[in-house]
Amino acid sequence: MELKWCNPEAEFERLVLAIDVGGTNTNIGLVACKEGKFTLVMKADYASGQISGLEAPIVEVLHIAAEKRPDLKPSHCCISAAGPVAENRCVMTNLTWRVDGDELTAKLGFPVMVVNDFVAISYGIPTLNVNDAEQIYKMPHLDGSTPESKPATKVVIGPGTGMGISFLVFDGNKYIPASSEGGHISFAPFDADSQAFRDYMQKRLGQVPGVEPLCAGQGLAHLYEWWRDTRGVPDNEAFKKIESTVWSDRPKYISRASDTDPVAAEMMRLWVKMLARYASDVCAMFLPFGGFYLAGGAMQKDLRWLINDNLFMKFFEQNYNPNILPLLKKMPIYVIKDYSISLYGAANASINLQK
Repeated sequence: MELKWCNPEAEFERLVLAIDVGGTNTNIGLVACKEGKFTLVMKADYASGQISGLEAPIVEVLHIAAEKRPDLKPSHCCISAAGPVAENRCVMTNLTWRVDGDELTAKLGFPVMVVNDFVAISYGIPTLNVNDAEQIYKMPHLDGSTPESKPATKVVIGPGTGMGISFLVFDGNKYIPASSEGGHISFAPFDADSQAFRDYMQKRLGQVPGVEPLCAGQGLAHLYEWWRDTRGVPDNEAFKKIESTVWSDRPKYISRASDTDPVAAEMMRLWVKMLARYASDVCAMFLPFGGFYLAGGAMQKDLRWLINDNLFMKFFEQNYNPNILPLLKKMPIYVIKDYSISLYGAANASINLQK
């Protein structure tokens, strides 16, 4: 466990125990809520595979918090879990243990709510300050502009292992998140490479592929296999590492190799182009003048590939209809840099959904 005190003196009207459970890491934080603002007081990071549930880590964190400040006693808890949620329970996709909110409520003595991880990210969007460079990177358009956010629809996509997507509607007073399965719409090829890759995936899947297998993080792993099977890859140490590693880790090693290996660099460029075209289609559908957000660790780690030579924007600012292009050029495009977005989102979900 790694523990960090972020704002140990923070005051609060409501203290929320916010938890983000992923297949790799579990983050437990205390979030102070006051006058509509959210402050991360402290957080502890655990390796998800090295714990067998949440009760023991929660008790440990709360004990450490109370030793430093006796008043750090949460009134509510919200857990962001990577998997389907039903009846306040989540069976984790990549873990052997599950998250049961009602069981934890009985054991901890305060209400515990479980939400899907992308629902939590959606609730986290309104808590971000788009003018805080530590939280947000504003992606310039081709003309160098960074349009201001309007009180209008917001959209967030998360090209992680899968492709999460949700949107937030502004009712004149607050933003209301809504879920979507837009990561599973059919992929639209736009050049010879994307067409060949799409055809390869169609043969593999036995049907027209959706966006997720091509544009999410897993898309980079599939793209490597397509490239290897149809074009061949270099016989060097970088690609031997990519080939020998577990499938889910291949995108990470392709990204690392791309800084020095030209073939890996071409893979990254094609992946960014496909992601940008999908993002453009999403923006044409929702018109998110409140902001289009790119979430997830890959977006932060691979940001260089999005902004080098304006690659993302060159393919984002494309549409067959010339009347749509001016709209795309007015979209605020944000890359979320704050890793604590899920904790802020869980706290905000608690404020809005737990009484």
